[in-house]
Amino acid sequence: MLALAVCAPHAPAQAQESDLIETARATLAGIQSRSFSQNREFCGLIGRNAQGKLVITRPRRGSQDGCRPKSFFRSDIEVLASFHTHGAHMADETVEVPSTLDLEADAEEGIYGFVSTPGGRFWIIEPEKDRVRMLCDIGCLPQDPSYDVASDEPLKSIYTWAELQDREAGG
Repeated sequence: MLALAVCAPHAPAQAQESDLIETARATLAGIQSRSFSQNREFCGLIGRNAQGKLVITRPRRGSQDGCRPKSFFRSDIEVLASFHTHGAHMADETVEVPSTLDLEADAEEGIYGFVSTPGGRFWIIEPEKDRVRMLCDIGCLPQDPSYDVASDEPLKSIYTWAELQDREAGG
């Protein structure tokens, strides 16, 4: 598995991390508007092909509150990460932070995950650290036109699984 550290000890590892993050960011930026207009999550996988090039699977349309890429078991790529959107802004839903289910799904597959939100936030799911980390805040990715920053709550830049569970329980 590719290690995604804040400060990688070697330039090639840092370049690989940067390429993976940029691929995820560009992919999510490209599907945000469709996710908003259809109020559906879209998801897929990022992997490395036999030539060592990063590739993405075709984004798959999910439901309002979930999406599962077609297959994590691919013979044509080494799967490194998942990606998914969180659909359109809904005033009564907390979708600006990845969920415990998001973290658990990527942990189960042994891969990283990337999540975009209606507010335009960009998150990485780091299962080996049992946490999610915000890579950039509001407006870093395309934002849902119905997103209301006034209805947003202050967010931390890192949440552990236990903190996510507490948020979801209303704590």
